[in-house]
Amino acid sequence: MNIDKLDLLSRGWKTSEIEKASQILAEAEDSKNKRIKFIDTMLIVVLGALMLANGLVCSALLVPFIYLGKSLLVVLLSITVGFVFSALFTLIIYDVEKTHHKHETNLFVAYIVNGLVNFYLILEFTARFGVSTKLPVPINVYMIAGAYLIAFLIPQVVYQLMKRKRFSNI
Repeated sequence: MNIDKLDLLSRGWKTSEIEKASQILAEAEDSKNKRIKFIDTMLIVVLGALMLANGLVCSALLVPFIYLGKSLLVVLLSITVGFVFSALFTLIIYDVEKTHHKHETNLFVAYIVNGLVNFYLILEFTARFGVSTKLPVPINVYMIAGAYLIAFLIPQVVYQLMKRKRFSNI
């Protein structure tokens, strides 16, 4: 578990007490029941699957707006959708890390991969929709998919930077 050492020091804890508490919590984490460890692993797998399902649905739902909307409106819509879902998943990842008392690097990697998959899906669904309806794409799809990707990655990158800054102060 990650302990805010500066906070404990400011509350009057001694360094030796903080180290002992850290050691006790680490031993408790290592001695978890096998079922609990399995559930923890499944939670992470389910979160990854939910992120991919979200990307699939969001990418598919953006396609009609790409063909119907004005370019600025569609870009703002893709930014909003990407940012909102990313912020929700970032909060879930924060809670998972808080519950598991460790950093989930594999969730961060899955997050990046999910953003790239969403980028690809937006391009692919738009192309398939255009072929099936024979409609021309009125705006640059790469710009929309890129705006979605950047907006999707921002909350997680900010969270990772804040987490790194917080632990570099300890």
